[in-house]
Amino acid sequence: MANKKSKSELAAEAKEIKEILAASKQKPHSFALFHGPDDLIFHAHKTKSKSQMRQLCKADGASQKGAVGMLDGAAGTVIDLIVEDPDSTPANFAKAFRKFLQVRGISKKVRLLAEDGGVLDAGEDEEEGAAAAAPDAAPDIGEDIEVVLAKVLKAFEAMRTPLLRSLNSAPKDYKVKLDTALDLFKKAMKAKNPDAAKKTLVALNKLISATPSPVVIVDSIKAAGSDPEKLGKLDSLVKTCAAQVKSDPAFMDRAMPEMRDMRKALKEAMNKTPPPKNIDALKAMKQAMDDMFYDHVDKPPRSHGPEYHGPGLTRDNLEDRVMNQKNPRTGQPSHGAPAFSASSFLDKGAYVDSQMELRTKALKHIDDTGLKPPAKGSRPVRLPAMDAKLKDVLGNNWQTFVHGVKKKTRNNRPDECVDANWGPDSLCRAIYDLLDDGTLRLVTLYPKPVAPPAPPPAPRPANPRPRRNRRRRGGGGGGQP
Repeated sequence: MANKKSKSELAAEAKEIKEILAASKQKPHSFALFHGPDDLIFHAHKTKSKSQMRQLCKADGASQKGAVGMLDGAAGTVIDLIVEDPDSTPANFAKAFRKFLQVRGISKKVRLLAEDGGVLDAGEDEEEGAAAAAPDAAPDIGEDIEVVLAKVLKAFEAMRTPLLRSLNSAPKDYKVKLDTALDLFKKAMKAKNPDAAKKTLVALNKLISATPSPVVIVDSIKAAGSDPEKLGKLDSLVKTCAAQVKSDPAFMDRAMPEMRDMRKALKEAMNKTPPPKNIDALKAMKQAMDDMFYDHVDKPPRSHGPEYHGPGLTRDNLEDRVMNQKNPRTGQPSHGAPAFSASSFLDKGAYVDSQMELRTKALKHIDDTGLKPPAKGSRPVRLPAMDAKLKDVLGNNWQTFVHGVKKKTRNNRPDECVDANWGPDSLCRAIYDLLDDGTLRLVTLYPKPVAPPAPPPAPRPANPRPRRNRRRRGGGGGGQP
């Protein structure tokens, strides 16, 4: 049945298809579905073979692009096309057949399934995105298949270098995904199926751009710079990196400089004037990176910094630490010297910014002093406290990212907590240990309030009393004795 018909022909065809679909609920039918000169060509029968259905389609002018298999309508609202050869099935075929039915007044969902029951194509609208991202536009009907395959191969050659870099630098579990997609592409090319080849090439390209490796991150940052639109397209890379960090925490250490540069590029893009159109997407990406960096210093055994000074602590938590010597996060008794003040960051991003700045200072201190790691198995070397002004690290609105309290006694009254006094010279402070393997371990990080300098004393007022002129009295002469 050719799909491009007059209204009366479409109505007659719709009646026939409805009868087929109704019958397929009781027993699966052999089917053949192919692209024709104008639209799809479809045949199905409950007793005839799939080869016979293929021959009927060819007699109606079908091209080489299509599928054969079994049609199962048992689900009622969903039509399942169980295809014989998934690799030769055109991309978006389920959606194309769904539209074919809609033209004839038949509203059904369509799925393409492998013979083992796996879903090959759910027929949903988001499938269009993959088709639009194909390296070349879909060939015109009747275009020579060798010409099309040559175009696809040319697109593959263009991405060969980034593919090799991804294969060489990707973690083992991710390399399996790349190898699988590459094998599917080779099979599609060997079978001379350009549609399947292009579909797998799109998937392969997405995997390459999302490879969680320092090499790919560097390439992506260089290509995107601080351009909001280009950075927004790295969303899949950020998600993949987050998944990789979760399964392999050491990845964060390997990719730290590259991840830091990506986060910096996101901040620069977000701060553009006027704000970029995709500001919400950029914020979500930066938040995901903030979570990764923060969790990296908040991993068990929990660092003192996130425990006592990280985001999520309320003023009551801080007061409980000062007044009752409690751990502000857990409420359990706090060990160590009594605290007379307590402070915390209000935002993960602010915590991460401070940690990055102070870690850079710590590394510079090691270089400047020539400090060497301790001997293997020896105690870590404690570095002096690293300080930076909060306004220099967090910007002019730095006070919105910190809060704190301090203990105060007034006129012999019981102790009470008052707000910390955050002057312009307030600091973020970090303490690090240098370990025997040459790495730094964060001991603590916290915002340190510094009160504003006391105002200079008021000048003493001039003496309002006028000076009195005193007359000097001359001495008298004495008489002769």
